[in-house]
Amino acid sequence: MSERGVCAFRSASGRVLRPVLGRVFRPALGCALGRALGGARATNAGFSLLELLIAVAVMVVLAAIALPVYRNYVGTAQDAVLINQVTTMVVFQEDAKLRTGAYGAGDYDAANGISTLTDAIDWKPSGDDGFVYRVTADGGASWTVTATDGSGRRVCRIFPAATPCP
Repeated sequence: MSERGVCAFRSASGRVLRPVLGRVFRPALGCALGRALGGARATNAGFSLLELLIAVAVMVVLAAIALPVYRNYVGTAQDAVLINQVTTMVVFQEDAKLRTGAYGAGDYDAANGISTLTDAIDWKPSGDDGFVYRVTADGGASWTVTATDGSGRRVCRIFPAATPCP
C-alpha cells in the first residue's frame, strides 16, 4: 500500500502507520522487498544518533563549566582551613610574647616529625591535617606564618596585622 509515494506500514493489529511529525518511514529496499525480508514496520521508539550526539555535547559543555568551578570551590575551602589553623596561632604567639618578650619561631610538620613550633609556643594543629607550618619572627615586632598543604597550596600571613604576604 502506498500513500503519496510514501510506503505505509501496518502495525501488528493491522492499523496503517503513517508518518508522524514529518518523519517518512521507508524500508531500505522498497516497500514490497522490505516486507518480504522481515515485514519492516515503522516504529517511533528510541532516539536518533543526532539526538544522542546533541545530548552528549550538552553534557560536555556543562562539565567543562562545572569542573573549574568545583576545583575553585575546593581550593577556597582548603584556604579557609589553612587560615583557620593559622589564626589559632595568634593566641599562642601572644602568650609566648608575654612570657618571653618575643614571638616564637619554628616549624611544624607532623609527617616528618618536626615540631619545633610546638616547643617554641606550645601550639599544634587541631587535627592531623597533613599541612606544614613555618613561623618566622623578627623579635617582638611581627611574625610571619606560612602554611602549605600536600598539594602545594600555600597561605602566608604577617601578624599581628594578619596581612597577606607579598
